[in-house]
Amino acid sequence: MTANKTHISTVKFTTRTRSINLLIMNTYQIIFEITFFVFFGLTMEIIFSVCGIERCLGKKLKKQTPHKYLEGFVSLYMIPIHGLGVYFLYKPFFYWISDFPISARYVIWALAFTKCEIIGGFIYKKILGFYPWDYYKESKFKIFKDGYSLWTLIPCWGIAGLVLEKYVKLITFLSSKLSEFSF
Repeated sequence: MTANKTHISTVKFTTRTRSINLLIMNTYQIIFEITFFVFFGLTMEIIFSVCGIERCLGKKLKKQTPHKYLEGFVSLYMIPIHGLGVYFLYKPFFYWISDFPISARYVIWALAFTKCEIIGGFIYKKILGFYPWDYYKESKFKIFKDGYSLWTLIPCWGIAGLVLEKYVKLITFLSSKLSEFSF
């Protein structure tokens, strides 16, 4: 008795199966990109909370461990901002302004990130009753009474935008190679 075995190389792919495979690969690419944008954003927040936030605040933060341990902090509420915000807002806008001079892109990113931080803080406060960076309101450099952002962060946001340009290019390139590793 012989078994009816079909080898994968003999299967005929129809337009429908190609469309399904393309949809699956696009979904993998989107998940890949969003995941790595979240990792990058949270990592940058931790590094900045160790190295720069006190300078921007103009005051020391109360920490549970001595500074020598380089303990950083981040809020899990930032996951949607880093993942979805970068994928759906930053990435398309980046490709739109990518031919602008670097100085113009720096200013655009500085203002855009500040605006997003203010809007995000306002939305979080309306929904949750607080926003993850509400320690800003203790700073003399706060923007608005509730301190949704800091004047001293504006230059940092410009640099962050330029750094993120390179990272977005890298992750977009890597995600396009996922099809080479399909199962």
